[in-house]
Amino acid sequence: MKTLQKLALTGLISLSAPAWASDFVDTRLSFVFADDNVLAGSGETTPNSPNARFGAGNQNTQFYDNFNTRFSGFESLSNIVLYKRAPAFFEGLTTEAALTLLVLERPSGQVAIQDNSSYIRLNYQPPGWGEKEGISLVGFPVSADRFRLGYAYRISWGGSGVFTTRSATNGVPGAKLQITRDRWYAYVGGKTALVQNELILEETTLYGVMAGAGVDILETLRVEAGGGYFQKGLVPGLATLGVEAPVNAAGVSGQVVYHVGVPVGTSVDFRLYKNDPEIYERFFAPEKYPGGLSYSVSLEGSYLSQTLEKPDQFGATEPQGATALALQARAKLGFLRLSLLGLYRSLSYIQFDVPGFPPFQDFPEGTKLNPEMFLALGADYHLSELHFTPGFIFGIQRPASFRSPTPILGGNNPPPNLQGTPTVVVRDVNQLSILPETCGGSGPCGAEPIYSAKATFRWDLSDSVAAVGEVYYTYDTNRTTFRDDITGVAQPTFEKPHALGFNTLLQARF
Repeated sequence: MKTLQKLALTGLISLSAPAWASDFVDTRLSFVFADDNVLAGSGETTPNSPNARFGAGNQNTQFYDNFNTRFSGFESLSNIVLYKRAPAFFEGLTTEAALTLLVLERPSGQVAIQDNSSYIRLNYQPPGWGEKEGISLVGFPVSADRFRLGYAYRISWGGSGVFTTRSATNGVPGAKLQITRDRWYAYVGGKTALVQNELILEETTLYGVMAGAGVDILETLRVEAGGGYFQKGLVPGLATLGVEAPVNAAGVSGQVVYHVGVPVGTSVDFRLYKNDPEIYERFFAPEKYPGGLSYSVSLEGSYLSQTLEKPDQFGATEPQGATALALQARAKLGFLRLSLLGLYRSLSYIQFDVPGFPPFQDFPEGTKLNPEMFLALGADYHLSELHFTPGFIFGIQRPASFRSPTPILGGNNPPPNLQGTPTVVVRDVNQLSILPETCGGSGPCGAEPIYSAKATFRWDLSDSVAAVGEVYYTYDTNRTTFRDDITGVAQPTFEKPHALGFNTLLQARF
């Protein structure tokens, strides 16, 4: 497999010969020295916290980081984009195509290559329509993951993962038909996936449909909405017993944005990559400070539902609802920037693509569920003569958690340390912290708020290279690990709640 990837990369580079730098779009190189917790050493925490080292990952981020991207910010990666745009033989029609590959360097030095929503696009511009108006059809031959519902990446849905990880082998292609006018747009699209059917032991086709629209009611006010329906196959555990129990999902998302002096933004992980020498596009252009006051406020919400196995009744399914809300506010006054970020996610929303917990099951009746909620406030100030920007962020989070009336951890025959009904903290998809069952005789342990503060700086050395530093402190009483009790059985035990970490980066983006 390694040899095949090397040959593929070499072949793609040679195909574009003579090579030119812009065949590689959205390139990020990160040289990192970091420690996610200087107060702990190797083997003292779960997950493990080695001493300071070159390199970093998701452990070096906080709950309010990377809200609008799927990456941690410490990766070294690039996108190979072989792009062609040409007028068609028919008036008003333009054709585009882009072979887009994500090239991601692993910590081991190996390189992973995967499709990053390559596409073929036809755009028709009727007579009299504006330059940015048209009717377009986009086909995604391999992966339509960038075609999603929702607007902030953290709570977006309908990507390739909506068909569960079982669809990864065959990819999730799709298509999107959109009409774009000066003040509004509307689209409809679909995706398909091949997933193993455990009832007949053969692959079957699953379908998903999506539609949405947006309108600029005022120059400063945009309203958007979208919805979708997806098939997820059968409940595997029931199918192996001969019971046909389909899992289907549907949902709607909407957003209201009020903006003054700034355009309505979108995550770079939603956008389709181009490599057109006539339309030079900077994916990471330096921040501009034109002076005066500019700001934007967006409120987004999603409600989803999917059918899952009913744990209290054999062979039955029931709908499980899921809700998410996100508030984003940004303001710029001169060289001062302020930001406010708020999030609400139900536990079922966090686990929506799995789906459920345990997979394909609803929670037992009587389960005590708590959603994730956090609020973060940030500020920074740009010293233009020094090209230096210091900042500060403070956030408070109540993580999602559940406490089941019956044991649901460890499968049908759980080990002794998982036979109780402890509170389980869910930090993100399948990222669990199991709390002790009781807290000093005061009853069941519950999830407690997490506090985080971070000081930052960014020193721009050129248009493409910057030095970045972060020092952060976290107080989290939900940290646990497993240690043997007096009987020799490993039980959840609280760790020290304090964590002090730092990240230093020399980062290039071009």
